[in-house]
Amino acid sequence: MYNKRTWLNKESSPSTGNVVAFDGLTTWKGEKIRNTFLSVSDCYSTIRLHPTDDENIDDFIDKMKLLRDDIDSFISYLENNKETPK
Repeated sequence: MYNKRTWLNKESSPSTGNVVAFDGLTTWKGEKIRNTFLSVSDCYSTIRLHPTDDENIDDFIDKMKLLRDDIDSFISYLENNKETPK
């Protein structure tokens, strides 16, 4: 089982941004099922990514890699463009 929770904001921040990554067996309707998801929250919004019914775990891994690559690309862009656009 994997269960990691990370606060995204500084401890002094009133905001509640966090990431939860989970993979493990949970009970749903009396059956043990594999529950895999990544949840990203900030203040009042949350997005939860999980494998769809027609995806296997490899498909979900590929989806997560695409997400990681886009986040890395956006971080690089922001680091090189810190000034407000005109």
